[in-house]
Amino acid sequence: MEIHDRSDVLDVRNAIVSNSRFDDVNLSNTQFHKFDLSAAVVDDANLSNAAFFSNVNMSNLKIENAEVAGMMVNGIRLSDLFQAYETAQTARGN
Repeated sequence: MEIHDRSDVLDVRNAIVSNSRFDDVNLSNTQFHKFDLSAAVVDDANLSNAAFFSNVNMSNLKIENAEVAGMMVNGIRLSDLFQAYETAQTARGN
């Protein structure tokens, strides 16, 4: 199935759409529930202001070149975690 240059609302349930490609797609105000993104690649994405993740498995997740201002993990600002890590590394002489 191909959807090109359209503005539609999709209601996808109990479906397998693995190996699909989404390029230059606006998914703002979209809800995802019980979905699998294992082995997915997310590149050049805007997750600011509205992204909320709850009860997710992020094992082995890699994030590179990310703007993380204001990002929180389990109620702790990521910038505070980075600062604590850097302080611990300095204290160890690393």
